[in-house]
Parts: sequence; C-alpha cells; structure tokens
Amino acid sequence: MPYAVKPLFLALIAYCGAIQAEVKEALYGRAPDSAFASGWPVRVNPPHRLAAFDGRAVKALFQNKPVWMKASQTPSPLPRQDIKFGFLHDPQDLLKRHAIMAIALIKDGKIVFEKYQYGTSAASLFDSQSIAKHITGLTLGVAVDAGKISSLDAPMASLVPKLARSPLGVATVRQTLQMQCGHAFKWEDDGIESSAALYAQVRYAAADKGGRNLYTYYEGIKGNTPGQVFAYDPHCSDSLSMLVTQISGQPLRQYFEDNIWKKIQPAHPAAWLSPSRHPELTTGASSFYASLGDYALLAQMVLDGGKLHGQSIISSNWIRRMTEDTVAVGKSENENFKRYGYQTWIRSDEAGSWFAGLGNHGQRFYMDPKNRSAMLIFALDFDHIKDSDRFWEWFRKTPADKL
Repeated sequence: MPYAVKPLFLALIAYCGAIQAEVKEALYGRAPDSAFASGWPVRVNPPHRLAAFDGRAVKALFQNKPVWMKASQTPSPLPRQDIKFGFLHDPQDLLKRHAIMAIALIKDGKIVFEKYQYGTSAASLFDSQSIAKHITGLTLGVAVDAGKISSLDAPMASLVPKLARSPLGVATVRQTLQMQCGHAFKWEDDGIESSAALYAQVRYAAADKGGRNLYTYYEGIKGNTPGQVFAYDPHCSDSLSMLVTQISGQPLRQYFEDNIWKKIQPAHPAAWLSPSRHPELTTGASSFYASLGDYALLAQMVLDGGKLHGQSIISSNWIRRMTEDTVAVGKSENENFKRYGYQTWIRSDEAGSWFAGLGNHGQRFYMDPKNRSAMLIFALDFDHIKDSDRFWEWFRKTPADKL
C-alpha cells in the first residue's frame, strides 16, 4: 500500500469503528465485556449498569436462587411484520441518538419493529425497574377475579394482619393500588443515597449491612392520612406483594407464574427477586427481569383486555378498572402523566387515555388499546424520553398501512 494512501486507509477504519460504537459506550460498555457486581441486589451505577440492566448480573448472581420462572415448552411469541419506516419517523433514529438497549413496537397484535444494542439480544433479560409495579397490579387482578379479595375498600391490615401496627395497614387496598397508602414518602434519586438505594438496602442487604425484616421496618415508617397524598412509593407496591402472599399462600412471583406467566407461553425464563430476609415474598415494586419478546406478550395481553392466545387470563373488567379508577398526580411527582390508576400511569385526563408502566433510568412500557399499539423501551438513562414520547405519539395514532 502506498505510504500516502495508508494514513487515509487507517483513518477510514477508525471512522467506521466510531460509527459502529453506540451512544455513551465509553460510559456503559458493551456486553459481554462490561462488568457486574453484587450490591442491593446488583450494582447499577456505571460501569455496572449495562450488565445489571441486560440481565447478566442476575443470571450470574442468582443462578441457583428460587427467583426463576421457566420458559414455556411450547412458546408462542407475537407474530412479526417488519415495517420499513419512512425518513421522517424512523425508530432507528432513537437508537442512533440515545442509550437504548432494546426497543419493540407493537401494532395490531404484531411486532413491527424490534432492535437491540450494546451487545444485547432476544435472550437478554431486561430489568423492569418500576414497570414491575404494573405487573404487580395485573397479578392482583387475578386474585380479585378469583374472589380472594371481596372489596378494594377493605383496610390492608384486615387482610394482612402483620401490617396491623404499620401506617400501611390503615390504607385500603384501593388506596394502596393508587399510591396513596398512608406513608409519608418522597421520591428522590441523587445517586447512592437516593430513596431508591436506601430502600433497596433495607430489602436486599444482609442484616449486618442494613437489611431489615420488612414487617418490623414498616411498623416504624412515618405515616400520613391514606387516600389524600399521592406518592410514587415502592412501599405501597411491596405491601401489595404481602397481600398476594397472605391471600394465596404463595410468593407474588409464584402466583404470577401460575396464573399469568405460564399462560402467555413465554420463550425465555424470567426472574423476580425476593427481599433477602423474606424468601416467602417478592419485591412487588421492582426487580422483575424478562426478555423483550416476553414483555411484548404481557403488553399485548393488556391491549386485548386481559386475553392472549385465545384465552382470558385477566378479566377485561380488571384491566378497565386499572386505568379508569384513578387519582390526580401533581406536576412535582410527574410532569408528563396526569393521573394514576392501579399501579399504572395514565397520560391525561381524557377518557380512554393511553397508559404506561415507567421504570427508573428510562424504561418505558407504553400501551394504547384504543389504537392497538404499544412501545417497549429498555434504556440506560432518561435522555431518550422527549424523543421517544414524540415518536410514540405519532406511532400510536398512525394506522399500520400508513407507517
């Protein structure tokens, strides 16, 4: 190769390599080389975030723990119909500009777009973060459908006696579902000392590192009047997990597996972690891990009013109540969502508004039954939200033949 050409050739190689590198790859890494580490339950700050959020940490650290749900022997994934998007509205642009690990778009019962980045794949088990709250709400609906809870206006302590000495026991089931469970809680997220990190320590750390018996811990939390103050509070969701365990005799994970997970016929295993001191419970607020395709099955079930594969899994009445029996959300709690239903964010005050499960660091589970559309995003930070919301508003309203 002539000497004058060689520098240009090397520059071209470097340029092509730079094109292939993904946004913030220097910060987050790329599977399978990025690091993971244990810590309440796994460390999520860079450089450990990617391995925590794509499931590698859970697979390694919880391999032999009783947190797993099996894949179906006869998996039934959603059908695919890949669509070539136009220049003005191309989901590839979201992937090029933002730290998104995986995205799936669903229209009319089919996956029309599915892509992965950062070395993730269809077998990766993505961390739900707080999308798990929506799954907890769905699972509670199975118990209500089965007659295990006669009234949502029953006080929690009447159903979970161990909550009798906690402020959480005074709230009704409905108030707890709507995040008005009587706990004076303020969500803050400023790193390792955030409310999320401190509560994770209570749930997952060893006793000598701050891990607590949750029932005893709940007795000492600061209360307020249930049903009056909305707070996006993981304690509410975890008390719902206690409720499911009390009325079913099973951990939330197992009750979900028997009544929902098996019926959607997932292609991959999933995990749902338990607090360290309470293997009989499940963390109802977070710590659910599943593949993108299996999350898509859950989303489609919701879009179809609790039905999938020709069978009713959750009643359409419960799906409707989850999104119509709502309370107002102040701007200080969320600037983008006006109301909150049963462990579910509601976008606006309008009847039939689309709704969502939202997870920390940018996980998004957007659903619009009226337009038979869903958008699932598993990300590494919040930076994509404005662009993703803008794309979603176009996608959900646009018929499949106009995409």
